[in-house]
Amino acid sequence: MLAQQNEINTALKSWELEKTAIVIPCYNEARRLPLDAFLNLTRERDDIRLVFVDDGSKDETISLLCGAMAALPDKVDVLLMKQNGGKAEAVRQGLKYASGRGHKYVAFLDADLATPMDAVLDFASVADRMDEIDVVFGSRKGGLGHKVHRDFSRKIISLVCATMGRLATGLPIQDTQCGAKLFRNTPQFRRSLTRAFSAGWLFDVELFLRVSHPDRKRRDNFFEFPVIEWTEIPGSKIKSSDVLKSGFKMLALIFNQWRIRDRYFKKSSQDEIEGFQTLRCGENLTKQILDELSDHIDHQVDGLILDLSKVKVLAPSIFTTLIKTCDDIERSGLKLKVWLPHDDHIAQTALQTGFASLFECVRVSARPEIMPNHDRFDMVEV
Repeated sequence: MLAQQNEINTALKSWELEKTAIVIPCYNEARRLPLDAFLNLTRERDDIRLVFVDDGSKDETISLLCGAMAALPDKVDVLLMKQNGGKAEAVRQGLKYASGRGHKYVAFLDADLATPMDAVLDFASVADRMDEIDVVFGSRKGGLGHKVHRDFSRKIISLVCATMGRLATGLPIQDTQCGAKLFRNTPQFRRSLTRAFSAGWLFDVELFLRVSHPDRKRRDNFFEFPVIEWTEIPGSKIKSSDVLKSGFKMLALIFNQWRIRDRYFKKSSQDEIEGFQTLRCGENLTKQILDELSDHIDHQVDGLILDLSKVKVLAPSIFTTLIKTCDDIERSGLKLKVWLPHDDHIAQTALQTGFASLFECVRVSARPEIMPNHDRFDMVEV
């Protein structure tokens, strides 16, 4: 009896989604990617999920990422792009994917871990303590006891970027290019990801501009966090020509900042972005667990993703209870999507019980997800 109750308690915990998703853009990172550091911390933390975005790598990066997903299939996602589209687009696609899953916070981090991964945990802690803060980003200002090492040319570039960032956003930013930033998953943040960035290498500033309020007095939702460690890792793919081009693009942002803010703060139905909460179950699903589901639902969101992709067995009797549960969810006004395991028997049971015809269902496989309009290859070819 005790073992059965422990099993139920374990499954009930699975309704909660990881609090923070970290997006890591990767392009030809096979020699620089500290995969063990990413995976070790993720194993230790139940509130972290990794989303690697392969930006059309030509080396062995994709093999490493697929290995990471195989090692931690419940904590690691891999997204593939057909060809290199640039860091800005890779980050945007990763943020869109992660925010759509309903995580409380969505962050991105450089693949070389120049900023240690645990900095994101510090950012999330700040956002937890201060509800009014929507954006927490790293700053390499240094100071006594801080281990921040940058060469002189990097400091000059950062100074110029920060100056232009202040002009474009109207925020007293000290450092815009530390590769660690965290965002609260708000409708405004999701709206800011609907269009590709135009600032190239300085897309960070453009993203800040999109989420900052048109009213200068209401731009107090940013928090600049001095990172404890930052180390310049050799092998950066940023060229001096990239910096120059992005500088000219930044001028365009500065001159068009009001129009950009108005665009992303429009409340028209065309620009409104739905917010979905994702609740995931473990390997076991019982009637008692389904009865407890309503206690975990946030009715402030537009919809709910019920992730059952890890469930091992879904008997017809459970589908009967599941139909009633899902029907109650839709009656409450929430839009509902159900993720089912990529299992032929379960899929057939879903069809036979009528569940698949009543609700929007998706079969989820343990393969890298291919971004829209970016066909590539599958795991067999890897």
